[in-house]
Amino acid sequence: MSDTALVAKPLELDPALVTAFHRDGAVLVRGFLTDAELAMLEAGVEEVKDRPSAMYSRVESSDGSGETIVDQFPGQRSPNLAGLLEKGRSAELAARMLGTDSAQLILDQLFYKTPGRVVPTPWHQDTPFLRVRGADLARVWLTCDPSPPDVTVQVVRGSHLWNVVYDTGGDADSGVAMAAEGDAFSYSGIGDERAPKVPDIEKLRDSFDILSWDVQPGDAVVFHGNVLHGASGKDNHPLPRRAYASMWGGPDLRFHAQMPHAMPLPVDQGDDPVPHGAPIGDYPGVFPVMWRKG
Repeated sequence: MSDTALVAKPLELDPALVTAFHRDGAVLVRGFLTDAELAMLEAGVEEVKDRPSAMYSRVESSDGSGETIVDQFPGQRSPNLAGLLEKGRSAELAARMLGTDSAQLILDQLFYKTPGRVVPTPWHQDTPFLRVRGADLARVWLTCDPSPPDVTVQVVRGSHLWNVVYDTGGDADSGVAMAAEGDAFSYSGIGDERAPKVPDIEKLRDSFDILSWDVQPGDAVVFHGNVLHGASGKDNHPLPRRAYASMWGGPDLRFHAQMPHAMPLPVDQGDDPVPHGAPIGDYPGVFPVMWRKG
């Protein structure tokens, strides 16, 4: 399957979903992908999983069971995922949720959880990992597999409105450990130890309003870049949980240069670095524009 199989389909978006996104920080969009797009998603995820990049990571449960493979910018190596980025509708979906006139690529990632022991994803916020700051930031999360609420992404409702950027440091009792990393990227050292720690949401779940969904292949979970989110672990899950997520920003999102180490950028800055605080809309060479309002 290649990107030539894509047939343009208008994106019909219920205004109530946009309202819910701004209020809650996340929504489920049922049946977002066409059959052709879903086939491309599955083919692309397997392409990348079988040929990890030098930016891959492998996370295990602390007892060594189960694994999650994470890889950065898989759309740069998989023709199928590149087709979804460039000719699919994720960029438009993010922009219309945010209410921006364009969408620029911030990041895309593979999350491949193997069947059997599903490794949890500790509660965290995406913002402190990134070189951007602002409100116009949304992630589109797609899965190839039926993903019930106990293995899919969950969010703390409304936490994108708390006006805080947390540290990236995870809970020592989260039950996960880094097992391997590639040579070109490491999560170690990202974050600001002076920032507030993420609340212990798992221990105090009853104190938070947590959103979760029964996500089917072809659905899209859209959540704000500043929202707190995670995923539970599970024993003896019969299927993998293969997810591909792209992060999008509006043109007024600001570049955050004051970090010694962060997630890689879509395109290297080269000899003309983006100034701290500059709007990313002025730098489409670093953050490619994938959708613009016609």
